[in-house]
Order: sequence, then C-alpha cells, then structure tokens
Amino acid sequence: MLGVTGISYKSAPLEIREKYSFTNEESVEFLRQLKIDPDLKGAVVLSTCNRIEIYFHFESCCKEKALDGIFRNLEYFKKTGSDARKYFYFLDGIQATEHLFKVVSGLESLILGEDQIVTQVKENFRLSLDNDFSSSVLTRMFNKAFEAGKRVRTETAINKGSASISSAAVELICKKTTDIEQKRITLIGTGVMGELALVNLVKRNCRQIFISNRTYSKALELAEKHQLTAFEMEKLDKFLPQSDIIIVATGAQSHIITKKTIESLTPQTTHSQLYMDLSVPRNISTDILELPQTDLYAVDDLQEIVKETQSKRKEAISEAMEIIHLVQEEYNDWLSALELTPSILNIQKNMEAVNSAELEGFLRINGISDNEMIIRYADHISKKYTRLFIRNLKQVTQNGKHREMVNIVNKLFELQQKDEE
Repeated sequence: MLGVTGISYKSAPLEIREKYSFTNEESVEFLRQLKIDPDLKGAVVLSTCNRIEIYFHFESCCKEKALDGIFRNLEYFKKTGSDARKYFYFLDGIQATEHLFKVVSGLESLILGEDQIVTQVKENFRLSLDNDFSSSVLTRMFNKAFEAGKRVRTETAINKGSASISSAAVELICKKTTDIEQKRITLIGTGVMGELALVNLVKRNCRQIFISNRTYSKALELAEKHQLTAFEMEKLDKFLPQSDIIIVATGAQSHIITKKTIESLTPQTTHSQLYMDLSVPRNISTDILELPQTDLYAVDDLQEIVKETQSKRKEAISEAMEIIHLVQEEYNDWLSALELTPSILNIQKNMEAVNSAELEGFLRINGISDNEMIIRYADHISKKYTRLFIRNLKQVTQNGKHREMVNIVNKLFELQQKDEE
C-alpha cells in the first residue's frame, strides 16, 4: 500500500506545523524508527516551512493499520498527543501519487508554481534514498514526480513572474516600510530561503546588509559574492541594535531572538525595528511584540501578498494537471506491471515443476533412462506455454490493471501447485 499523511499551511496553523518539523538528522532517526516495522518497505519525510509529510510504502497492510502505525511513531518521536491528528490529511494509492506530483509541480505551494519546493523535495528524497529507507515503488514515484514538475514548469506559465516565499517576504517588508534601500538589514541564515531573500533585497538596491550564519564561512562566502558584510553569530549583539530590518531563516530548533535578547542589547535600540521570521519552527519569539516600536511577521503572514501574484498563474493549472495525469498514468502502468511479477514468477515456477515431474514419470514408465531429445522437447513445450500464459495474462489483466483477474490467475496456479503437492 502506497500512502501519504501530513499537514500543510492549508490544514494546520504555524504553531502546529512547527511541532512536527524535522531536521535532516531527525528525519534519518525517525525513518530508522519506522523501518522496525517488517511490513514497511520504504518511507520519505518531507519537511518544509509550509508542509510536513510522510510518504510510505507498506507491503501487506491495510490503510487503517498503516496510518495508525505512522501516527503512533510520529507522536512518540515528537512527544505530542493524538489531539493534533485532526490537522493531518491522508491519501493513498492514486491520490497519494497525484498529491506528490502536484506538490513537486508547485500546485500545492503557498505561492503557486514556486520553484523552491523542487529543491526541498529532492533533498528530502535523497536523504531517504542515501540511507536505504526508500523502496523501488517510492523511488520510481518520486522520479516521475520530478519529471512531471519539470514539464509543468517548462511547458506552462505556472511560474510566470517567478516568486517564492522569500520574495513575498521582501515584498511584505517593502509594504511595511519606506525607502528600503536606505535601511540597515541583518540577515541570519544562508540556506536557500535566506539566499533568495538576499537576492531580492539586492535587486531592490539594498546595500547595507549584514549576513550571519551558524557556520561563518558560509556567511562570508555569500557576503563576498554580493560585496556585502558578514559577521559571526557571537557578534549579533553589535549588529542587531543598529538594524532596521532583521530577517531570520535558519534550521534552528529553538528561538534565536527573544524579548530578553533584545532588552539585553547595549546600547539599547531606540528606533523602530521590523522582524521577519521565515523559519519553521520559528526562530523569533513572539514576546518581542511586547517591546515598543517592534513589528514581527512570519510565513503565515504572507498569504495576502501571495494572492496578488496567484491570479496570473491560475490560468495554467488546467494545463499543469493534464501533464500531471499523463506522467501519473505512466507511473500507474509501471506499478500495475510490477504487481504482475509475482504472478509471472508463479506461472514459471509451476510450469517448470509440472514439466520436471511429468518428464521424470514419462521416462521411468517407458523405461528410458536418458534421452536428450525428449528432455529438450519437453523443456521447449514448457517454455512455449509459459510465454503464452504470460502474454495472455498481460492482455486479460490489461498489464495488471484488473486486479480481480490477477487474483483469479494466482488462485488457479495456487491450485495447480497444491494438486501437485
């Protein structure tokens, strides 16, 4: 059984999503915990600022049992209660496949058609694949999703007027402040989100930008690339007070900036400051709003900005879905054919067994100790009828799509096997 369960900005608020976010290290540990279940063939964890999803492939397990197992492991791992299950959605089979294809194509993103999700899904999938947590079925599904996403972006106008969470954040900042090119800006975090925000700021002629990161060399590299200033995190107390705008986009699992942090700064900040938190879980504590002249925004505050760019892209949704359904059909055909493999192996095994038993009896009854021509002819007939059975099996079941026909064939050859026994 193939399925996905998760939460997104559509189903759960930020305060719920941040409880279930995963670092790369946590994803590996959680997947290792899931793999204890012998029925689980593979799983992939997708964790972004807007969604946390678990894709899974069980060999022989009903969806109720599979889903309950995923939830129990997730709640144990994240130390949460079952009351949050109401925020999660669940899809299986064809619906799970279509959902992934839409996610990778940007149709499920806060900003329709945004490109950043592709990189995020690839990184999360590669993490599972490199640690041997994926399965052939999941691997094929994700690769076809990447194929669909690429075609959607090249063959439609879904990402016309390229946008991202980061660009929406910069646009919101511009709406909340004036003369942004004159503002002193501190950027903490040099990942994809942080770098995209920086690029958008530079495009708006912002030059007073100070960059920091937990790994200073990465901050320095990005600063040199854009001829800006980098500083070590230990010197945050020197740069924060002089900043008008502070953007935080890191993978930290706790608050980097709190009310106490700001109050302890010397000299004390006397001008207004705007904080933009692009991290999930959030890196800036909401208690800073208790301070005067302080504004704070997070990813869920970007929805109004996003609405302005959506109308231009919605026209491409129907074209995108046509492409998704075409690629999805290719994947479903492969999946159906894959399900025929046990039947084909069963046919081959039984035909070989019948041939061997009948040939042995024929030679013995007729007093023939060894006759190469008879043995070769019997093997020829056996293989010929095996090929005939397999060809007809594919035709009758439409290459595995008609499961009821596959089940009938399996039962027939199970009966043959039992009779022989």
